[in-house]
This record gives sequence, structure tokens and C-alpha cells, in this order.
Amino acid sequence: MTIGPIELEIIRHRLEAINADAGETLVRVSGSQIASEASDFNTAIMTADGTVISCSKFILVQSTSLNLIVRDILDRYGENPGIGRGDQFLTNDPYLGTLHQPDVTLVAPIFHGDRLIAWAGSTVHEPDVGGPVSGGFNYAARSIFDEAIPIPPVKIVEAGSVRRDIERDYLARTRTPELNALDLLGQIAANRASERQVLELCAAYGTDGLVHAMDRLLASTEAAFRRRLIELPDGIWRENSFIQHEQRSGADYLPNQVYAVRLAMAKAGDKLSFDFTASDDQAPGAVNSTYPTLANFTMAAVLVHICQGLPWMPGAIWRTIDIHTRKASIVDAEWPAGVAMSTGTSAQAIRNCVSGCLARLLDGSAAHAHMAMASSQSSGAGGMSISGHRRDGTPFTTLFLDELSGGGGATVRADGSDTSGTATSPGATPSNLETNEAYYPVLYLTRRELADSGGPGMRRGGVGAMHAYRPHQTDRSIALLSMAQGLQHPATMGAAGGEPGLPSGFAIMSCDVPVAVSSGWAELADATDFRLPDAATRLYPDQILVTSSQGGGGFGDPLERDPAAVAMDVLDGLVSVGNALRDFGVVLRLDGDQVEIDRDASEAARKARLKVRLGGRDPRTIEGPVSGRRLSSHFRAVAVSGGEQVVCAVCGHGICDAGEDIYASLAVHEAVAGERSAITDRYPGSERFRIRHFYCPGCARQVDVQVALSGDPVLEAIELPFPRNPTETRP
Repeated sequence: MTIGPIELEIIRHRLEAINADAGETLVRVSGSQIASEASDFNTAIMTADGTVISCSKFILVQSTSLNLIVRDILDRYGENPGIGRGDQFLTNDPYLGTLHQPDVTLVAPIFHGDRLIAWAGSTVHEPDVGGPVSGGFNYAARSIFDEAIPIPPVKIVEAGSVRRDIERDYLARTRTPELNALDLLGQIAANRASERQVLELCAAYGTDGLVHAMDRLLASTEAAFRRRLIELPDGIWRENSFIQHEQRSGADYLPNQVYAVRLAMAKAGDKLSFDFTASDDQAPGAVNSTYPTLANFTMAAVLVHICQGLPWMPGAIWRTIDIHTRKASIVDAEWPAGVAMSTGTSAQAIRNCVSGCLARLLDGSAAHAHMAMASSQSSGAGGMSISGHRRDGTPFTTLFLDELSGGGGATVRADGSDTSGTATSPGATPSNLETNEAYYPVLYLTRRELADSGGPGMRRGGVGAMHAYRPHQTDRSIALLSMAQGLQHPATMGAAGGEPGLPSGFAIMSCDVPVAVSSGWAELADATDFRLPDAATRLYPDQILVTSSQGGGGFGDPLERDPAAVAMDVLDGLVSVGNALRDFGVVLRLDGDQVEIDRDASEAARKARLKVRLGGRDPRTIEGPVSGRRLSSHFRAVAVSGGEQVVCAVCGHGICDAGEDIYASLAVHEAVAGERSAITDRYPGSERFRIRHFYCPGCARQVDVQVALSGDPVLEAIELPFPRNPTETRP
């Protein structure tokens, strides 16, 4: 059968539908709360050599580099133990291809006759995979030998039958064998469903036709992505992100040390390059990322930010991307470094860096600036492995993903989605709290949106949420292991001058604190002694755990937000009246259930704020938009005598000569990390961080916001090439 353009699109959409069906099959068969409620899983279809041609959109980062696992199986197992029809291989090895040990992957070859034509695969986060600590995370790990020992690929299904010896070995490692067994059955059924439907495509289009169609889909998507890259400006963009963990040197132990992930992203023609080599050395514990984790989080961010309107086909996009890294670093750990906590720590810092650089890249394109998006929520304290014993003495352990209630990033056209979760996990969600209560001995007191947590901007970042629960129907304490990043500084960055989202929060309080009726952290700040979670953190029956997820980053200068939009946010409970003035320079008055805008007072407040930005100097009068070559929302390149000059896109003020460091010529204000938070500065270590606000020296427009370590040099976040013979002339 001839495969034309129409048939090709049918096959592409059919592959996406097969993945969706596989996910539904997995959830129905498994019944595990993590899979069925939180959707902490993903499925994928690969070509015969393991190239990922289609993946579901639940946890993107779990499937974009499954090719590494399949490639290892093809290279090592062809003769012994062999790869045959009906086989399925299980692994949770993060040094090979998974994110961390709790993510268990199952891949299955698909044969038509004796011919290997494709692979199906799925990954599920398991509640426990063994090791010295319930849940698989160990704060005190010095190496991977203090965590669950990874399982290399093993043939757990052979010729359609489960290998009971291998299954027994796998389940003997875990404290939750019943749930893990359910997930395994769900993954087996999902892969079989994918196999059946792929073979139906063979029947419809012929085996050669389907294989050829998959090759054409990869080639056409690669070509489309290269065309998009060519449409984007060349240059180098930089972003830094930070995590905290302990540090050891010999017998010395230093708690709460900072590790930096540093990215320089270069775009030239139709190629993207991600250089992480300046990132810090690997940590002595569980927060390191392996190369597969680095690759997965990088690719997922690329798909979400740049591939709007294009097929999300990782195998095609990988052909255009280079990743440069350094072994034994926090982003590319060397065996036997501990890595079990990577997904909520260093991996989130990787994603934040990639998202920030891609937002800057897109913002520099007149045609694609509408796609630029601030960072969505990052990992926070609500990502929680809990374990203990019920009243009858039976043990339990699971993962609560309350952190997935964080806010989405704003764009130039729209506010970020409230409590929408992580952009690179578009299908994931916190479990229904009633499900958590039914399965585990906890009682939720509140789960609600958290006002003022979204990053201020011309477009506001989505708000995060606050959660609180206590032990219930148990007389024993509950062990808590929180990812707990983003407590000491904002970790969800804004774009184009937008502010970061509010940092995360974590506190254990007495049961008599009225958490359920409080308006947020400002009312609770004096009700407890704020401490960072550690390996000994426990929640006792007379205590409440309170956490909050991070808001999404804002887009653009907050003083340019429409006052009517601020008033609507106040009516919706997303912004408080006091912070409408603090964050947006808008004066509001409440009259019953109505909000009145004092426009004269708001205009005066905004003018005063602009003057403060320039150290008391009056800002330059804005006469109209400035023509010139677009460099970003805020900068244009115009021709002047002898070359080009970078000018403000609003007021035309000359910033610097072409090729010079733009940031060295901007007005800058440095604030403490907790400038908008009632609790951030109460966490030990927060004093090390600063928020740097950059303004046009002419009109005082806010053009960028960066989080940095105190004393670090200003980051040159945009470095652009300039033509020798500029054609634009300054008006």
C-alpha cells in the first residue's frame, strides 16, 4: 500500500492514540494510587532501534530517553538471554536510562513474524523499591549503596509468560509488594495492548509500509524542528539554578550546602547546544542527576517550550540537540553517587535552567515571542515520601505529590494557569485527598489555592496551593522525607522582567493552630519554629504538617499589568489587596463584594516606584515604540555611526554598544531572597541568596529578574552576535 501524506498523518495520530490507550490500560489494571490518581507514569512507542517516536504526556521526563534502555538491551542481550516475541524487560537503573530507582521501566519488543519492527515501553513511579529507607529516598546516603540498588535490564516476561523467579526477586526487594505487583501487571498489559494495536497497523498498511512511515515521520518532524530553529535568533543564553544538600569532605560534615546548576545554551542555525559543564561537582548524597536524567529533563523542556504546534517526537528532536556536560558533576554523576532524590532536586534545577534559556531565546524572535513562557512550579516541600504503621500495626509507605499543585508560567498573552503543576509533566496531578485519606492514616485539614504566590508580572504567574494534614487513626508518628527544595529562595523564575513565583513552604505545627481558617503563611509565620526537613523529620499525632507549592513565574514588568486584571485577581482570591499595591502598584478599595480601583493613586504609586528604581531620578519620557532589530521584549539593535547600539525597546535609551555585556549597563537593585515571602528568611541558609532586579536606566522598565548567590557576579543572561554591516537605522 502506498503511504501518502494523509495516511502518514493517520499513522502519527494512531500512534498517539495507542499510547493513550496503553496509559488507560495501565491505570485500569494497576489500581495503584500513584499511577491511577497522581498519573506518575508514562508510555511510549519506539522504532526497532529504540528511537522514541511517540510518547504520552503524563510525566514526559519518564519516556524521552527510553532509547538508552532499548539500545543497551539490543547491544548486550541479542544472543544471551535473547530478544524474542512476547518478551518484556524490566529495569530501574538511573545510570542506564531511568530517572531514579523508584521509576521502574518495562520495555517490550514488537515482532511481526520474525522481524523486530518496534518497541513499547512504560515507566511507573513505585511507592517503594527497597533500600535502607522506606520510599527509596535516603537523606543520609553517601553513595548509591545507601539507596535501593538498581536492577539492570532483566527479562521478566519471556515468550508471553511472567518469569516467576525474576518477579519474585523484584518483589522481594520492596516494602510494598502488592502495589508493585499491580503496577507490573498494568505495565505488562499496557505493552501488550500497544503491541496488538501496532500489529493492526501492520495489517492495515503492511509491515514495510509502517516501518517506512515511522522513518518518514521522524525525518519530517526533524525537518520541521530545524526550520523552527532557523527562524529563531542565534546567540547564547544563560541561566543558573540552585539546590541545597549536605556536603562531606572526609570525616567532615557540612549541612545545607548549595549546589549550582549552570547552563549556557547556544543556538546556531538549526542546532541547539546545552552546555552544563560549569555546574558544581556532584554531591555526596542522593540529589545528583545521572546523564539519562539530565537528557530527559532537557528534552521535556524543549518539547513543551519550542515544539508548540509540532509533534512531540523526542527521537526526531534528539537529532538536532547536543548536550555538553562534565562527569562527576551534580548533573552528570559518576557511579556510585547517590541519585534517588534527583527528580525533586537537581533535575528540577536542570529543567529551570533549560526553561529559562528557552524563554529568552523565544522572546528574541518577533515571530515566536508569543511562545515564550516563564517557568512553571518547581519541586517543593509537598513532594513527600511518608511511611509508618497504622493503628493495627501494619506498615505503609507511599509518595504524596501535593507539590504538583504549583502554578504555571505566564506568557506575553496570558496569565499562568493556577495550580496547574509542572509543564514537563502535563498529565500529572496530586492524588485526590480523599483517596490519600482512604489508603493512609492521615486527615487533610485544607487544600486550597494560596493567594499572592504567583509571580507578579504584566501577566501574572499561576498561584500555587497550601496543604495541611495530620496523623489520623494511628497512635504512632509518621516518618516524612520531603524533597524540600525552593524553601530558601525562589526556584520558579519569571520571564522578560516578570518576578519569580513565591518560594515553597514547609512547617510542622501544633494541632491547635487554626491552619484551616488562616489566609496563608503571613498568619502562620509566628506559630512555629521553621526548620529544614532532614532524615529524622517525623509527624506526631498532635501535630500538623503544612506545605505549600510554588507559584509560576510572571511575564513582563508587574507595573505594566492592567489594574482591572489586578482587581479581578483580588475578587478571585488570587491576590490580596495589600499585595496588589506591593507587587503591582495598584491601589484598591473594598466595598462589600466589590473592588474599586483608585486610578489616580495607582498612577502616582507606579510613578513613585519607577523613580525609586532609578535611585530617585525621574524616568525618561516614553515617546513610542522604537524600531530596530528585535533582541528581546526590551531591547532593540539600531544602527549608529560606526556600528550598532542596543537600545531600550520602549524609550529608546542607549544601553550599550553592540557586543558589550548588556547587563553591565543596566540599573540593578538587589534584594533578599524572601522579599515577597513571610517565611523564606526564616529557613537557615536563605541569607546566602539574592534577587536581582534589572531596569532600563532610561525609563526604569524592569527587564529581567535573577536569583543569585550573594557575591556572585552578575550573570550575562543574553549574549548575541551582531552583523558587521547593520541595515537598520535609528529613527
